[in-house]
Amino acid sequence: MILEGEDVRLSYFVTGEGTPVTLLHGFTQNGRSWVEVISRMPNGYKWIVPDLRGHGETRTRPGAPCSMDACTKDLELLWDHLGVEKTHLAGYSMGGRLALHVAATRSDRIASLLTIGAHAGLDDDAREGRRRGDEALAERIEDDGLEAFVNHWSSLPLFAGLERRGPGFVAQVRAERMTNHVAGLACSLRGMGAGSMEPLWQRLAYVTFPCTFVAGQLDHGYVSSARRLAATIPGGRVEVVARAGHTVHQERPEAFAHLFAAHLAAAASGSPTPEAEAEPAAGDDWPSSSTSA
Repeated sequence: MILEGEDVRLSYFVTGEGTPVTLLHGFTQNGRSWVEVISRMPNGYKWIVPDLRGHGETRTRPGAPCSMDACTKDLELLWDHLGVEKTHLAGYSMGGRLALHVAATRSDRIASLLTIGAHAGLDDDAREGRRRGDEALAERIEDDGLEAFVNHWSSLPLFAGLERRGPGFVAQVRAERMTNHVAGLACSLRGMGAGSMEPLWQRLAYVTFPCTFVAGQLDHGYVSSARRLAATIPGGRVEVVARAGHTVHQERPEAFAHLFAAHLAAAASGSPTPEAEAEPAAGDDWPSSSTSA
């Protein structure tokens, strides 16, 4: 479905009936990346799944920003269109950073928050270096084209865990990435990359709704980020999923769906989230994925 905004034609789908849950995809993905997780979740939820600016079938007018603020307005437009006052919110990587931005700026619309492989912004020195890196990547997309960039992006160590799902699944992920467009991805890197993101750590300290921060055991940098997020937000929880890297929900969808369902059930009841996936014991370590998204 398409929703017309002032400077955007927002593509989205809605499936299921019940409590609203909004799902935000990562960079180079689209809303369809959540379909497998949705299929493993219990009944009783209405899944609201947009293609974010710069991705999938969503289109923006020339010169329109691809930014956290612009995407937040798109989500508000969508929720108002669907008659949703409050929604549970989950996001992966770039979508997780957007979810944190929404949690910090429009907390009145959020019932609970879950992120996968996300952080709330970089410190000043790291942020400037990352901004330059994001600009270089944007220029690489524009110079080399979509296919060459997708080949490069897919080969990063960050996504090595997807290969454990087999060549058919890897081909499916690549095909979804190839539905994007050069201009959209370049715009997203410049406007929503970690280098352009305003740090949210101080603002998140005022969040009061239930929050769970998920990271894969192999994704050491984001395990640290998840722990920092949980320490920042009162009552925040960490879930470290064993034998998973950055793309937890795609590498181990059944394990992720189990902990996601536990998060949503606990948020609805007001009870603490039960342990869903034990954190690896000391010495039970796996190789690290060092590249960040």
